[in-house]
Amino acid sequence: MTAGACNVDPLASVWPPGRRFKLTRARARAILSAMRRIALAALALTSACGREPDTGLSTGPGITSVSLSSSSTGEVSSSSSSSSTSGAEDSSAGVAESSSGTVPDMGLIPDFGPAQPPGCKGKIDFLFLIARTGSMVTEQAQLLASLPGFIDTIEATFSDFDSHIMVANPDGTWPGWHCEVPKLCGTKPYTCGPNALDYQCGLETWDLIKPCDETLGAGIVFNAGPFATNYPCALAEGRRYMALLGEPEPAAAFDCIARVGTYGYAPPMGEALVAAVSPAMNADDGCNAGFLRPDALLVVTMITDINDSVSKTKPSDWYNAVVAAKGDPGAVVMLAIQPQALPMGEQEKPGCTYDGQDHMLTLRDFIKMFPFHDEGNTCAASYVPFFETAAGRVAEACAAFIPG
Repeated sequence: MTAGACNVDPLASVWPPGRRFKLTRARARAILSAMRRIALAALALTSACGREPDTGLSTGPGITSVSLSSSSTGEVSSSSSSSSTSGAEDSSAGVAESSSGTVPDMGLIPDFGPAQPPGCKGKIDFLFLIARTGSMVTEQAQLLASLPGFIDTIEATFSDFDSHIMVANPDGTWPGWHCEVPKLCGTKPYTCGPNALDYQCGLETWDLIKPCDETLGAGIVFNAGPFATNYPCALAEGRRYMALLGEPEPAAAFDCIARVGTYGYAPPMGEALVAAVSPAMNADDGCNAGFLRPDALLVVTMITDINDSVSKTKPSDWYNAVVAAKGDPGAVVMLAIQPQALPMGEQEKPGCTYDGQDHMLTLRDFIKMFPFHDEGNTCAASYVPFFETAAGRVAEACAAFIPG
């Protein structure tokens, strides 16, 4: 090796001295990736040049950060503190650009290939919010037909992961009360109509209702009404969510909690999400006790054919609440399946809702605030391709999220 090679700064190719530039999250990730790649080259310089390589990467335990500054010196300093997030100023980009910021320092991580990545520590919390209005008949049928494919995707992609799956109450009601009216339950066969023949009217059913069944954001275990399950779901250990590794029949259990029916009100999706991840709801005495884990990646999927015009708070408020619950927007994957514009030249499908005038902007703007997000179409022939694509986003986020 030549003497000139020993005098080359291995960081200069990605962080030229004296150069000022505007830092974005994408650029920060690119820099960190390049820094990792040159780390091996720097190790080679150690033996050849007789000095320790300065990679700027911490290898200590827990989460640290590499502070990126646009100063003329181009120096890198490490810090154990993380910056707080108050919202997203540029929803179209997912994060606001700034002249300085921090990116996670994950040390020298080898290429793990098909093995389980170190991110997430092998834990993912899947949270579903599914509208149950009368217009969701077609969309619910699509979802139910796609659920086995979703479970297959999760088990194939994250086979060794400890996954939680919960469907949360989107409107704070128990739809079964709509059935308990003389028109339906006052005449034989005492059911909730032709689309809810499994529903049983009367006091015996009332005794099964718990306060959490009527709580916004609480895990659903008793769906009622037309096209619903119409009996309590017997999840393992009496939880209001599935623990995938401990559920003997995960596909059947998921079908039970996701068959929400079509007897609900227009849901305040944003506020239902905030409630579902709130500290009170996930406390030891809360409805969702044990679901949300601080060291797990949170994957939210909202499915609706109408915009959220019911929530009294704004998408920025929802964003702040979710980030406060998880501590980092990068610890969240935000997904939405909602109406899309009808492609030019195609005919409308019966029972399908289309977004002809950008009516779905509220949730669309909301999910774009998160660095990991994706959007599907309620009118798709199957939701399985969306779940497969989303699994890639989850894997990407999981690899980047290193909990302390």
